[in-house]
Amino acid sequence: MRCLRWRPVYSASPIMKQQSAWLAVCAGLLGLMACEPRGRPVPSGPTPLVLISIDTLRADRLGCYGYEKRTVSPNIDALAEDGILFENHVSAAPWTIPAHISLLTSLWPSNHGVTASLLEIRDNEGAYPVLSESRTTLAEILAAHGYSTAAFTAGDTLDPEFGYGQGFSVYRTNMLKLHEEPMGEMGQWVADHGEQPFFVFWHTFESHAPYLGTRFLDEVLPEERAADVREAVERYGKQLRKGVVQPGRFKSILVRRNAFELPVLEALYVGSVADTDRWVGHFLEKLRTLGLYERALIVLTSDHGEEFGDRSPDAFYDAHGHSLWREMVRVPLIVKLPGQQAAGTRVAGASRGVDVMPTALDVLRLPGSAQMQGTSLRPLWEDPGSETRTVFVEALEALGEEKAIQAGRYKYLVRIGAESVARRGRVFIPLAPEWRGLYDLEDDPGETVNLLEGPTRAEHETRVSELDRTLREHMAAQRPDSQTETIDPATVERLRQLGYVE
Repeated sequence: MRCLRWRPVYSASPIMKQQSAWLAVCAGLLGLMACEPRGRPVPSGPTPLVLISIDTLRADRLGCYGYEKRTVSPNIDALAEDGILFENHVSAAPWTIPAHISLLTSLWPSNHGVTASLLEIRDNEGAYPVLSESRTTLAEILAAHGYSTAAFTAGDTLDPEFGYGQGFSVYRTNMLKLHEEPMGEMGQWVADHGEQPFFVFWHTFESHAPYLGTRFLDEVLPEERAADVREAVERYGKQLRKGVVQPGRFKSILVRRNAFELPVLEALYVGSVADTDRWVGHFLEKLRTLGLYERALIVLTSDHGEEFGDRSPDAFYDAHGHSLWREMVRVPLIVKLPGQQAAGTRVAGASRGVDVMPTALDVLRLPGSAQMQGTSLRPLWEDPGSETRTVFVEALEALGEEKAIQAGRYKYLVRIGAESVARRGRVFIPLAPEWRGLYDLEDDPGETVNLLEGPTRAEHETRVSELDRTLREHMAAQRPDSQTETIDPATVERLRQLGYVE
C-alpha cells in the first residue's frame, strides 16, 4: 500500500520551521499508523466464504513464498498482499483424500479415518473407508446457518463418494483441467447467489500431473525440441479437457520424445502453476466485478506438494503421497479477510490444515463443531509469537505409513512397515518403528541431516523422548470413525489413470 506523508514545500521562519518539524513528526506518526495493515471498512452485506484448494501446489513455487527463478504467480501474490500469508503452513497429510477431509472437517487423519491407501481398493473389490455421516463438515455448519453451498472440484480423489458432499447443495466434478466452461459455470453460480451468504469450495488439478503448462519449455530444451514437445502437450491438453483422452497417456508422450526428464517435468509443473494463477486471477476479477471481493473471506491453500528430485533423482513426476518431507507437506495458506483487514501480514509461526475450518468460522462469527481438533489462527496474526502450535502429519498413499510431529524448531518422524499396518492399522505405532528421524528445521530447513544418525547428543535424545511421547499420546487419543463403501468402478478407473491405483 502506498503511503502519502505530509511534508513542507515552502521556505519558513525559524519558529515556523519548529512548528513544521513538530507537525511533520505528528504527520509521520499518523502516516505510519495509516500504513499499518488495518484494511478498509467492510462493505455492508453478507460475507461470502471462498475456499480455493490448488491440488499439488508447493509453497516454494509461488513468488510470495520466495520463488524468484520465474514469474509464475502475480495474481496469487496480489491476493497475499491483500491478505495474511502463513509462511509455515503444514498440511495434515501428503496426499489428496486425507488432507482434504482434514481441511473440511478440522479432524486429524487418524480421527476421521479416511486414510487407507487407494492401492487397497485392488484387494477389497472396490471397498474403501469414507467419511462417516456422524462427522460434521464446514459445509454442513454453514448450510445450517443459511449459507448456500457449492463445490466445484476436479472429482476423482475429490469425488463426493468419499464424503466431501456432506453439506453441499451443488457438487460438480469438472475442474480436472481448467477451461472456460466449468469456470463460467462457477462464476454464474456465484453471480446468482451474491446477494445472500454463500460458501463456494473450488478445487482443481490444474497443477497436478499431468502437467500441461508449456510456457517455460524453451528454458530447458533446444528450440526445435521445445516446439515439438509443446505442440504435443498442448494437443493432448485440449483432448484431455474434452474428455477424449485419459491422464495416463501423458508420460508416453514425453517418453517418445526423449523428454521425460527432471528439468522438463519441473518446467511443465511450474508452467501449470502459472496457468493456475491466471485462472485464479480471472475468478478474483469476477468477484470484483460482482462487488463481492471486498466483503469476501477468501482462503487459498493446497493439500500437498510434489517432489522434483529433492530426495531421489528418479522422483520427478506425480511424486507425492509417499513421504512427509517439507517439500511434500509445506503448502501455501493465504487468508484474505473482509475489507482486507490485516492486509500484508506475514505469520512465521507454524499453522495447520486442521486450523482452516475453525479460522473461517471465527471470522464469520459462527459456532464450530465440538468435534473440531484445530483452532482459529486469529491469535497468530493479531499477536504474532503469542503461541506455538504442535503440528502432526500422517497418512501415506502407500502400504506402509509414516507419522511426524513438529514442535518449535524440531521435527520428528517415524516409519512403520507395511506388515505392521496390515496387522494393526495406521493409528498404531510399534515400540520399535522401522525408522526414526530428528531434524532441526532452523539449522536444516531442507531436512538433510538426521540428528539420530551417528553419535547422538544427549539433548537430542531428550528431545526425541519428549516428541515420541507426545506423538504416541496424540495417536492414542484418536478415534477413527469412517464407514466402508464400494467405490464406483468408473471412479476407480480414473484414479488408476491418475496413478493412484496400479
